[in-house]
Amino acid sequence: MKARSTQRPLPTFHWLGYDAGGRRHSGTIQAPHADLARAQVRLQGFQKVQVQRQWWSTPARIPSKDLATMTRQWAAMLKAGVPVVQALGMLCRSMRNKTLVTVVETVLNDVESGVPLHEALARHPRHFNGLYVHMVQAGESAGILDAMMERLSQTLEKNEALRTKIRSALMYPTAVVLVALGILSLILVWVVPVFEEVFLSMGAELPLSTQVVMGVSDALIQLWPVALPLILLIIWAFKHEGPGAEKTRLWAARWCLRWPVLGPLLTTAVMTRWSQTLSALLSAGVPVSEALGPTAQACDHPVFEQTTWQLQRRVVQGSSLSEAMNHTGQFPAMMVQLCTTGEETGALDSLLDKAGGLMATELDDQVRGLTSLLEPLIIVVLGGFIGAILVAMYLPIFSLGQVF
Repeated sequence: MKARSTQRPLPTFHWLGYDAGGRRHSGTIQAPHADLARAQVRLQGFQKVQVQRQWWSTPARIPSKDLATMTRQWAAMLKAGVPVVQALGMLCRSMRNKTLVTVVETVLNDVESGVPLHEALARHPRHFNGLYVHMVQAGESAGILDAMMERLSQTLEKNEALRTKIRSALMYPTAVVLVALGILSLILVWVVPVFEEVFLSMGAELPLSTQVVMGVSDALIQLWPVALPLILLIIWAFKHEGPGAEKTRLWAARWCLRWPVLGPLLTTAVMTRWSQTLSALLSAGVPVSEALGPTAQACDHPVFEQTTWQLQRRVVQGSSLSEAMNHTGQFPAMMVQLCTTGEETGALDSLLDKAGGLMATELDDQVRGLTSLLEPLIIVVLGGFIGAILVAMYLPIFSLGQVF
């Protein structure tokens, strides 16, 4: 069994060099150390190369949409009979994403120097995950690279479609909540203190609701110097690698899964991606025990990633996949039953693909239900908060008006 990868992102170097015509070129490249970075730039045909490590830069990531589009174009070229090296060169000339172009050029140089394609891709784990590498390796070994790239492109496109659905479902509610929270904060920080000064000058006894709003306003004004660094610290912890950050992300992911509406939506989305990824690997001839590793990486969710690694350990120890899934308690009964039937009939890959389709349909229903539910709920709840604050601020004024 392969151990879980804990490899950190490679250092980033800024390089400066000259081509054969004496023209100056520059860019960034990832490498374990400066000497290897300089050698990789020279392999691209540049001379008088200078490299400098960028200590504070974050390595650029390739958007999943761009990677799926590139894979689709690559599969189409291979289907048309274009050799691998020539197809990689055509991709470099046609793509607009500079990071992706740099990575593909490095892969092209490695392949031209005699490195197998899957090994050249595996040298860039930040961009090509285990699913990508295993599918390419299966296609190379079986001599059906074009078919495997076609299946890989379909899987990547399905995963990207799932991400798009989740983003579209959560984008509007998130934007409305953020704007409303901003308005509430402005009212509590700027408007309420003005009323507080007026009420104190009058010396009248304030209703309980007004006292509560004024207390919340005072607490917010006093605590924001502490809350802001805390928020920045949490963001920093999520973006950096390490045991502490990993535990924080795992705790936050479990907390989100407990939410009444968001939890089932996230679970369905991850289960759909999990089924489709594992199905693609099994159809490529990858054994279950090996396919679970790339599937864990493709989950894109800390809780289910950890669960999948546990499944892999149990399967390696001799347990069946369905028994291991049932033992975790994280998988729907429908998926466990389909896996049981697939293992008994030898059609596990096709039944997992069927399960992914069913989960995708369920996800569509959940997204529509979430959209129709959240919009009026957010408006009512946030409108109620703002209305309660306004009423609490004007109650003392009404009381004074009745006295006079």
